[in-house]
Amino acid sequence: MRKQTKIAAVVSAAALLALGASMTSFAASKGTWMMVDGEWYCYDKNGDAYENTFCSSNGKEYYVGEDGQLVRSAWVEYDGNYYFVNSSGAKITNDWRLTAPYDDDSADEEWYYFKSNGKRAENEKITYKSKSYYFDSDGKMLTGWVTYDSNAVDEANDFVDGKTFYCDETGARLEKNWVYSVEPGVEDDDADADEYWYYFKSSGKAQIGKGTNIKGQTYLFDNEGRMQTGWVALTTSTSSNAKEYLEIGGEDSTAKLSDYTDVYFCGDEDDGHAKKNKWYKTWRPEDFDDEDEDNDEFWYWIDKNGKVYIPTEAASGSNATGYKYKLEDAALAQKKVSGSYESFEITKKKVNSKDYFFNNDGEMLSQFIEVVTPNTADGLVTGMYYFGGDDDGSMKTGSQSVRDDNGDTYKFYFGTKNSTSENKGVGITGNKSNKLYYKGLLLTADDYKYQIATVDGVHYFIVNKNGSIQHSCVEYKEDSDVLIDASDLAKTAFSTTEGLYKYSIDAATASAINKVDMIDETEVMH
Repeated sequence: MRKQTKIAAVVSAAALLALGASMTSFAASKGTWMMVDGEWYCYDKNGDAYENTFCSSNGKEYYVGEDGQLVRSAWVEYDGNYYFVNSSGAKITNDWRLTAPYDDDSADEEWYYFKSNGKRAENEKITYKSKSYYFDSDGKMLTGWVTYDSNAVDEANDFVDGKTFYCDETGARLEKNWVYSVEPGVEDDDADADEYWYYFKSSGKAQIGKGTNIKGQTYLFDNEGRMQTGWVALTTSTSSNAKEYLEIGGEDSTAKLSDYTDVYFCGDEDDGHAKKNKWYKTWRPEDFDDEDEDNDEFWYWIDKNGKVYIPTEAASGSNATGYKYKLEDAALAQKKVSGSYESFEITKKKVNSKDYFFNNDGEMLSQFIEVVTPNTADGLVTGMYYFGGDDDGSMKTGSQSVRDDNGDTYKFYFGTKNSTSENKGVGITGNKSNKLYYKGLLLTADDYKYQIATVDGVHYFIVNKNGSIQHSCVEYKEDSDVLIDASDLAKTAFSTTEGLYKYSIDAATASAINKVDMIDETEVMH
C-alpha cells in the first residue's frame, strides 16, 4: 500500500541538488529513493512514498515500513513470509542471522537462515556449504535430536528409523560420525538419564543393526540406534517377529550362549566394536555386568565375522559327553562344571590348526577331559584327553609333564595318531614303549622298588619306580626282601604279543607271585 504524501513541490536549489545526487547514487528499479530529514524513502512515479513493501536498487531489495521509511537490522513480515534486513537495510539472502525470534525480543537469540529469495527457512532441511541443517516451523535452527520427513521438522521426542537425525552444536547434521548422547526426548541435563553411543551414516541416518566397516570395525546397534556392548545376540521379537541386536545377560539373568545362534562380544562402551578372529577371555553373560573376580572367566573363539563359536551339535543332541578332571594330590580329581559333577556335552573344533574342546555354551575346555560317550562324526572316542592349563586349551599329544596343585610333576602320554593301538589325543592305557600308563598317567612303583599294577583288572604288569615294565623271570627285591617272586615263571607267562598288553601276566599269576601291595589304578581317578 502507498503512503499518500507527495514530494514537496517547492524545493530549494541546494536541496534539489542533494536529492539529485541521492537519486544518482541510489537509483532504484522500483521507484526512486530519496533522503528526507535524514531518512530514506522510496517514491513511485507519481511521487507517492511506498509503504510495507520491498523496493530494489542495484540488484538488492530494501524494505520500507508503514511510515515509508527504510527499515534496518530488523525482522520483516511480508506476504506471510519472514525476512531480515541488515544494517544498510538490504534483505539478507543465502546467509545466517543470530537474533531473537520475530515476535519476542526478550527471548534468547537463535540462529536463522535466509534463502536465496530472502525467505526464512522454515520446516525444512537446508544444505549450506555441503552440510545439512534443520529448521522448525518458527525458523529456528535445531540442534541435538531432530525428526525430519518431507512434511515436518521438529525436535525428536522418540526414535524413528530413517527420520531421526542428530545435529551438533553448530547445527550441522552428523554424518559418518559418532555422538554420545541421551535418547531422543530426554533432556541433556537429566542426571539420571543414561547415555549411549550412536553412529550416523553418510546419509545422516542413524545406524541400526550391524554396522560394518565403521572406521574399519564392526559395531552392533539395536533398533533405536543405540550401540550395544558386552555380549550381544541377534534376537527375534515374539510379538512382531522383528530381528534386533540386543545385549544379553547381566544381573539376575539366566541367559546362555546356547540359547542363541548369532552371538557377538563387543567390549565396553569405550570400545564397543565386535571382536573378530581371536580368542577372548571374559565372564559368562549372566556374570558379565558384575565382572566379579570371584566368578570364573572363560575363553571363547570368535571367527573372522565376529560370531562367537557356539556348537551347533547341541541342537541335534549328537554331541559326545564327558567329565572334567584336574591333577590334584597326584591323582586326577573330577571337577564340577556349572556347579555339577554330572557329565556335559562336548564338541571338538579345530582353530588355527589345533584341536580344542568346547561345551555347548562355546566355552573352551582345559585340563583333563574324559569322554565317556563318543561321537565318531566329530572324531571323538572314549578316553582321557589333556588340554593344558586354563589359558591353553589346545589338545596335547605325545609325552607330557604335568604339575599337580602341590607342584609335583607327573608323566603322561597321549596318542599322536589314530591306529589300532592308540587314538590321537587319548591317554594311553597299557604298554607304550615299555612304560605302563593308565588313562595317560604313567604308573610307577610308589611304596616299593617294584610293584604289580593292573590297568583293567585282567592284565597285570610288574613296574619299577620309573614306570618301566619288567618281564624277567627273577626275584624282584628291595634290599634283601623279595617283593615279587617271578623266578619260577616260564618266559611264556609274560605276553609277547605286540601292543598295549605286551609283557602282561594274568590275574592268577600276579596273585601267586606278589608279596606286597599292588598298585590300585583306580586311585589315579578321584
